[in-house]
Amino acid sequence: MVRKSGVGFLLSLVFVLSTCSVAFSNPLNLNFKKENVYLSLDAGAMFLNDIDFGADVTYGNATGTVAGEVTFDAGASISGTVGYILNNLVRTEFEFGHTKIDHAQVKFSASGTLTSGGTALTITDVAEVNGTIDAYYGLASVLVTPFGPRTINDLPFLDLLPLDKFTPFIGGGIGFVDWEDKINSVTAGGTTLTVDGKESETDFQAAILAGLDFDLNQNFIARVKYRHAWVDSGMKGLDDSETDNITGSLSYRF
Repeated sequence: MVRKSGVGFLLSLVFVLSTCSVAFSNPLNLNFKKENVYLSLDAGAMFLNDIDFGADVTYGNATGTVAGEVTFDAGASISGTVGYILNNLVRTEFEFGHTKIDHAQVKFSASGTLTSGGTALTITDVAEVNGTIDAYYGLASVLVTPFGPRTINDLPFLDLLPLDKFTPFIGGGIGFVDWEDKINSVTAGGTTLTVDGKESETDFQAAILAGLDFDLNQNFIARVKYRHAWVDSGMKGLDDSETDNITGSLSYRF
């Protein structure tokens, strides 16, 4: 089921992919060529956006009585990508990666209680959360280089700048996230509530992305990429999740 928080994002993804589909008007290179294959190693920072929850939340052995939101620290991501160049405008990629993100706080919209194992913790505003989300993800994407075989240096208003080795791209994709969320404890007002609970699922994700490639030489390419993803992970009173991922990578083209 697609929840309200993901509808707007999916509409944006449909728009991006519809725009990308124009690029397929160029003849596709259906004959496999080894030189069109590239491999990438990506590393960067992963940011999990705040997740809202309702007063009926029951999650990881804990039950809350008031609505609020959960916040997270920035995490790290590492992934590998296999790509194939279909024509001058279109390439496809499959990325498989791992990320780990720590919990930061739980914020109640009003004074309330969090209960686990028969023990209640009163939270008047903010509590610190000790816990970690560990996730593996896969994403199949279609990328478009809007200027085709040209680079941004070929644009008339930029032809005096040394940008001939840069190639921008945009795209979108779908995939999965297999995650496990372990919550150890929650602390408020000097009192710690032991939770020792966890939740896990494998959920659908959709993403839009943009970035810039830089040709180091004939075979190696450096890349900076930004990706925003929506994950259909809402459960037990929590909304779906959204992430922002910024990575740098090094690609080898055969």
